[in-house]
Amino acid sequence: MAAEFGVLGVVEARIDGRPADLGHARQRCVLGVLLVEAGRPVTPDQLIDRVWGERAPQRAAGALYSYLSRLRRAVAGADGVEIRREPGGYLLTVNPQTVDLHRFRRLMTTARAAESDRAAAGLIEQALGLWRGDPFAGLDTPWLAAMRRTLLGERFAAELDGNDVLLRLGRHGELLPALSAAVAEHPLDERLAGQAMLALYRCGRQADADEQYRRIRRLLADEMGSDPGAELRRLHEQVLAADPVLSVPGGDTRTPPGPVPVAATTVPTQLPADVRAFTGRTGELAALDRLLESPDGGEPPLTVALLCGTAGVGKSALAVRWAHRVREAYPDGQLYVNLRGYDAEQPVAVADALAGFLTALGVRAPEIPPGTDERAARYRSELTGRRMLVLLDNASSVEQVRPLLPGTGSCLVLITSRDSLRGMVAVDGAERVNLDLLPLPDAIGLLRKLIGARVDREPDAAAALAAACARLPLALRIAAELAAERTDVPLPELVAELGDHQVRLDLLDAGGDPRAEVRAVFSWSYQNLPEGAARAFRLLGLHPGETAHVDAVAALIDARPGEARRLLDVLSRASLVQPGRGGRYGMHDLLRAYAAELAAGHDAEADRRAALTRLFDHYLAGATAAMATLYPDGVPVAGDPDAARAWLEAERPNLAAVCTNGAAHGWYRHTIELAGTMFRYLDAGGPVAEAATVTASAVAAARAVGDRDAQARALSNLGRLHRRQGRLLEAAETYRQALLLYADLGDAAAEALVLRNLGSVDWRRGDYRPAADHYQRAGTLCRHLGDDAGRADALVRLGLIDARLGEESEAARRFGSALDLYATLGDRFSEAYVLSLLARLPHGPIPLEQAEAHLDQSLAAVRRAGDRTAEAYVLTDLAAIHARQSRFAEAAGHLRRALVLLRRIGDRASEGEALNDLGQVLHAAGDAAEARAQHGQALALAEEIGDRYEQARAHDGMAAALRDLGDSESARPHADAAGRIFAELEVPAAPAGEVTTVGR
Repeated sequence: MAAEFGVLGVVEARIDGRPADLGHARQRCVLGVLLVEAGRPVTPDQLIDRVWGERAPQRAAGALYSYLSRLRRAVAGADGVEIRREPGGYLLTVNPQTVDLHRFRRLMTTARAAESDRAAAGLIEQALGLWRGDPFAGLDTPWLAAMRRTLLGERFAAELDGNDVLLRLGRHGELLPALSAAVAEHPLDERLAGQAMLALYRCGRQADADEQYRRIRRLLADEMGSDPGAELRRLHEQVLAADPVLSVPGGDTRTPPGPVPVAATTVPTQLPADVRAFTGRTGELAALDRLLESPDGGEPPLTVALLCGTAGVGKSALAVRWAHRVREAYPDGQLYVNLRGYDAEQPVAVADALAGFLTALGVRAPEIPPGTDERAARYRSELTGRRMLVLLDNASSVEQVRPLLPGTGSCLVLITSRDSLRGMVAVDGAERVNLDLLPLPDAIGLLRKLIGARVDREPDAAAALAAACARLPLALRIAAELAAERTDVPLPELVAELGDHQVRLDLLDAGGDPRAEVRAVFSWSYQNLPEGAARAFRLLGLHPGETAHVDAVAALIDARPGEARRLLDVLSRASLVQPGRGGRYGMHDLLRAYAAELAAGHDAEADRRAALTRLFDHYLAGATAAMATLYPDGVPVAGDPDAARAWLEAERPNLAAVCTNGAAHGWYRHTIELAGTMFRYLDAGGPVAEAATVTASAVAAARAVGDRDAQARALSNLGRLHRRQGRLLEAAETYRQALLLYADLGDAAAEALVLRNLGSVDWRRGDYRPAADHYQRAGTLCRHLGDDAGRADALVRLGLIDARLGEESEAARRFGSALDLYATLGDRFSEAYVLSLLARLPHGPIPLEQAEAHLDQSLAAVRRAGDRTAEAYVLTDLAAIHARQSRFAEAAGHLRRALVLLRRIGDRASEGEALNDLGQVLHAAGDAAEARAQHGQALALAEEIGDRYEQARAHDGMAAALRDLGDSESARPHADAAGRIFAELEVPAAPAGEVTTVGR
């Protein structure tokens, strides 16, 4: 029986044309996950996480087994469909073309590779016709919400590609109405605006095209503080000049006379420099070239290629050479990461690799999601529609690379690994090219390029040298460098010398492993180093990071920077280190392992520890100086803030490595101090996941030395990072641990702060009574300490709870008391905020105009200070005041600007509140459709982080918008959900103009 499956709308299955009974929502979630991962095993833990999120019941595994059993029965008898348990998890075997999602992606891949625009237009129309609504409609889990956003991004990219095709075909007239509607829905999308401008111009509406450009320029300036990109500016100039290049194309062509503008995007070019004196590998290069050819039958070309072979065989060199050869076919950029899969100490975590890629793609650090799955989804979204080459070097396993695969066929992934990675071939359709040792003629040819005519004068010795190097390019290059330096020694003598080293090395007892022979070459080259360079080489093997600046090397080897640079030049000439940009040096992973082994055998443990202590001291001193320059805290400090920021960014991976290694290997004080020093920088702009890793290392180090004060500080910082990531349960537990420590230590001031932070987590989760208890305790402590600022903050937070519970008079009393304290302290910013809270109460004692005036002053002050976080909060406060005054256009403008800032900061919880506020404002202004869209985004965010009150607000807003749109049937479940959650929280439904509390 034929089967068809759908996730691009309601999750459904049809067997022989009849709908299958898929059961309740949770069971359909299970099928939805399996359909997304069709052909790939999903572990039980992954299924539970994706189907329940953080709210999995105790017996989730049993429920999951029951759901899978029912789903097996539901699809029983369908041709080629099976759900079975594999060693790697549960696997849904199905023809991908029977699943609408995979068919959509295949159609889009084929369309983007089509030879004609007419063919592409037909394929894109088919692809978009598969969509029946929002993906997984009616199902809401954090994972499905993130996947829904990813898929909607893919659909939008497909629509944009379709617009380009239709414009090239001259169908601008029929396209214009849809473009106008899309621009209204996505007013800040530059590519879409460019398409609308071109369509307007070709329809004879030059003035309207000019106005479209001016409109998006104003919006970008008001809401993002930026100008249109170069492509859109160029198109505008062409429109004003009536440039003939914008005329309608004369026929069906893939290359129009005038460019169809696209949004200005970041184009990364991360490939390492091409390899010097590359030799041979013509067969392998040809094999890689063939992989890019479209197979028969119109299938799209390969998207994943593997280069496999032993260490030192030249996989990375071949990958880099070929990537440079084909880079022009990937105009949207090239991504590169050395995964260091065989480094026992420092393999690159998948989450860190994804963070690096997202940064290279232009995603701001605060906007990088916290979890690996969410990062992978954002990564796939960023690559949708782009033609990019991704080089994953030195991978150790399928698990390390699979999350780094794009979700679009327009990209090519090239992977190098010592492992065969069979799973990539079996599941992901990768093609493997195996690298063997260089053929002897090619090995000799490489020597000829490196050491010249001596090879032809002494061919037997050259052949013997190639054989002694196991015909491995890495060893050949090292041997050639030594031969080039010792021109006075005949080649046969050098070969004999190497032979003696091979005999003496007991490391050669490795069953013919060519890597053992490479070690002999390493030894040969190492033995010819001057003592200072030899010591520097050994100690470099101890460095925890991938590259080191010359200043760090100087600290490691206890030398002046000039001497360190001289020794590094010696090592570079011997091909034992690779120089990079900006005075940085790196090592091949085999050489790093060999150097560390030498250090363990030649240098006393005390000397090795002293070297690392000097290195860690260097990094701690550098971080301390840079942070003092960036954040002087009122004390004048000499230094260039731009240089300090550049140093921190360049050394950030090494600083993180020092913390993780220090916690693991006994440098506890360095870890504690370095993590504490870096926290403000990482919290403000570094990847949140990296900040959490560093801070967790500080927690472990403080525990190891029994420093309870340092442990409490690190836990408090870690709780903040968890809260920023929306991981509220982890944040609460971490804050509780810090609270217990501070209570035992008798640090009442710190205890009061943690109590307020813990209360804010309870507030976010809708646990108002525990939140109030924490705020009361904090206020009492602050009163005893004479901390009026802390006491005022506790009063404000208690007042917010009163306002939410409908106790207006008590809220007004607390806000008034806090206002008096802030006035005494001279804290004008907090004073303005409390005035706005009083003004926004249903019967507020403060005139709206008075609150607005104070907020305007605050806004000017925070903008002068460049405090984007505070600016976002003040804009949201102003929006609430303006909404109460029915100034909806101004309120919406403030909220859109606040949303831009909140996303840039990474304040996900506050983003959800602002989205709901914007939805309310738009609904009040009569734009129910856009209000529904904003509430939908808020709902996904609130469900992801567990903010029950914002979930209720979003459901309530969705219901109201849908009723206004005439869809009462769809509105009913949202209204029911809102009423149920409000009742569970024991709070009244959110009134229009309620007290909003973004970020406070």
